[in-house]
Amino acid sequence: MHKLILSLEKIFVIFALFLSTSALIPVLLEKEDSNGFSQDPFSPILFLGIYVITAILILEYRQIFLQFTRSVAWKNIWIWLLAGMAIASVLWTIEPDITLRRSILLLGTTVFGAYIAVRYNLREQLELLSWVFGSIIILSFVFAIALPNTGIMTFQEGGAHAGAWRGVMTHKNLLGRIMVLSSMVFLLRGISLSPTKQKYHWIPWLGYGLSILLILLCTSKTALIVSLTLTTIIPLYRTWRRNYTQVMPFMIAVILVVGSTAILIFDQLDVIATTLGRDLTLTGRTNIWIAMWDIIQERPLLGYGLNAVWQNWNNEATAYLWKQLEWECPYGHNGFMDLLAELGFSGLGLFLFGYIITYVKGIKWLRITNNVEGIWPLLYLAFLALYNISESTLLANNSIFWILFVSISFSIVIEYEQVKICHHLEQKSWNYLEISPHHKQ
Repeated sequence: MHKLILSLEKIFVIFALFLSTSALIPVLLEKEDSNGFSQDPFSPILFLGIYVITAILILEYRQIFLQFTRSVAWKNIWIWLLAGMAIASVLWTIEPDITLRRSILLLGTTVFGAYIAVRYNLREQLELLSWVFGSIIILSFVFAIALPNTGIMTFQEGGAHAGAWRGVMTHKNLLGRIMVLSSMVFLLRGISLSPTKQKYHWIPWLGYGLSILLILLCTSKTALIVSLTLTTIIPLYRTWRRNYTQVMPFMIAVILVVGSTAILIFDQLDVIATTLGRDLTLTGRTNIWIAMWDIIQERPLLGYGLNAVWQNWNNEATAYLWKQLEWECPYGHNGFMDLLAELGFSGLGLFLFGYIITYVKGIKWLRITNNVEGIWPLLYLAFLALYNISESTLLANNSIFWILFVSISFSIVIEYEQVKICHHLEQKSWNYLEISPHHKQ
């Protein structure tokens, strides 16, 4: 019975993570006359149910979570401060109803990420993610082949991307983003499994290959660039364990900068080409950011409130941006700029502080581990930074990207503390043997 309950808990987590990728449901609800922005009344209800179940599970494992609260939760206090600031932004937001609903969901998303960190170690998290991404891969091939009108881009954005695969995601670029993450998870899983000891060691490699194939089929330039960049830095991270020199972080930084520059150059063309007849220049996103900077200067410290920008013509900030840009831009095409507009320099500063702290802890974790999951935190942080140059996936409710950021941040602390305890116990045992008379004989 106990094993059944644990299995059901894992199924619950896999389902919640699958839902947090925005797969399947939005695609099934999409209508041609909606331009890809169909209302989804089901997902908020499902997520509310997920967070209620999470609260019940936390009560069930309250002793573990009380220990987590006392010894670990405060070490990443910036996460709770950022979530708290998002909730507090109800007091100054220009969209009170939206900010209130989204901030409550963001708190639930944050708690769910912490719950995953407490219940599952990094190796187990990679295993759960492989089930999530494996499901998306299978469904994407089924939809694209059996239901091509749904699984392949057709009328979206005026047919500009007709023929590109989108699988069970609402857009080809969303499929590409998820498949980059999928390819990294399966690659790490493939490296970790021994061909001689594991019967199904080939499955992660199949998942990796299919993830790369979907990146190619969705024709997302950003996904391809990010995938190549992350694949390049994996062996550098592994080398970093054995021989720490200042050359290694410098090489990693150079690769990330080159990858970021490539995203800014090549991904511009995809977006600008679809903005209703605009020229293929490199000024598309910079125009968005210049317009955003105008409104940011009006509220530099606290911003306009969580999710209060990029709404509709009745919204003063959105109306100004759309008038300046002369088209209804859906978001800022940069996660850091969107966060700055929503929560000001205070919110962005909190996030960047947390990001840097997590990265430093990730380096320490990498240095004391020999397994591939030791690479996962730094790899995911690089993924998050690269993608938010052209997309907006930082502080988002019901999002797998925020869930993983929170779970990784806490997992590093939890597992690092466990390793220190193990080393301390080993040292005590060794010291006991050293002074034991029986040992001296």
